[in-house]
Amino acid sequence: MSTIYLDNAATAWPKAPTVADAVASFITHDAVNTGRGAYDRAWETAGRIDECREKLATLFGAAESRNVTFTLNVTHAINTLIAGLFTSADHVLVTAMEHNAVMRPLTHLAIPYSLIPCDEDGRILLDEIPRLITKRTRAIIMGQASNVTGTIQPVREVASIGAHYGLLTIIDAAQLPLSSTLSLKDDGIDAIAFTGHKSLLGPQGVGGMVLSERVARTVTPWAYGGTGSKSDLLTMPEFLPDKFEAGTQNLPGIIGLSVAMDYIQENKEAIIKREQETTERLLSYFLSEERLQVVGPKGMEGRTSVISVDFPFLDNAQVAYELFLDGGIEIRVGLHCAPTAHQAMGTFPRGTVRFSPGYATTDEEIDRTIESCRRVLDRLKPQ
Repeated sequence: MSTIYLDNAATAWPKAPTVADAVASFITHDAVNTGRGAYDRAWETAGRIDECREKLATLFGAAESRNVTFTLNVTHAINTLIAGLFTSADHVLVTAMEHNAVMRPLTHLAIPYSLIPCDEDGRILLDEIPRLITKRTRAIIMGQASNVTGTIQPVREVASIGAHYGLLTIIDAAQLPLSSTLSLKDDGIDAIAFTGHKSLLGPQGVGGMVLSERVARTVTPWAYGGTGSKSDLLTMPEFLPDKFEAGTQNLPGIIGLSVAMDYIQENKEAIIKREQETTERLLSYFLSEERLQVVGPKGMEGRTSVISVDFPFLDNAQVAYELFLDGGIEIRVGLHCAPTAHQAMGTFPRGTVRFSPGYATTDEEIDRTIESCRRVLDRLKPQ
């Protein structure tokens, strides 16, 4: 039985068709280090890494490419920002829809926070923000889009409110939708944490931060070590990107991300169109099916390709398992590392079954998924 991959919110698959060859070629022929060797291949590799940095700077509206710094993933980037900017004497605002990539660092570091409430679709209530701000509040930390409901948040409006009160705006762009823009400059954002392995179609193990000059000067790195620069000092360089790039970076992953971004640039409209068509096709069925409930936006406006559904009279985990047995449907079930989001949406602790089509999902695969859902629901008895 062939499988149908509908878990792109966890990681995009397949990766951009150019990624595997680029990574394999780099490892086979050019996998030397950067910033260490004074020979041609080291300089050439450094140039290719800088090319990726420049593409990301353009994508996210950074003033200069040096304002893009690489990390292992978006979670490491968020940890760097939270640990390097705030202490237990501060206070931050987060949305009720946040991922544990935000909530766990705040909890571990005992940084006080308040949750910005949301509506039934998971969109934050902008009017609630001012009343939550205290004298100790320093920032608003927010996911651009929910990994639970697919809800896209009003980033520019939030950043405007933050600026009015002198707060930093930090965005978790893990679920970045290619159909919307996200820009430091245009949206008034102070920092963006991103990952390369989801909508950017790159390999796992590479992410990063895009920083405003103000944040770049203020945040303290948590990792210290060799950078290939200022080696006479026993402290980290203060300049970007070296300040946050201690040790050898995931060079094969960055090379893979770079060619993935080229592929997206050449095929962006087609990718967006394909994801929207398959998402709408699947969402339409779910909305017509009385034996389940769509959690989050009921229309295509203001959403990503993530669709969460709850089977109120069945065990969600059993439904997901039966869908895999019946039709090879590869999906995710549970809390999706976002318990506060499920508390906000009324699906805690049971969670939801999450479907997330991608750029390679076909109409036939969506039709097979719908048929499998019908068969499973016909077969299972309500509890």
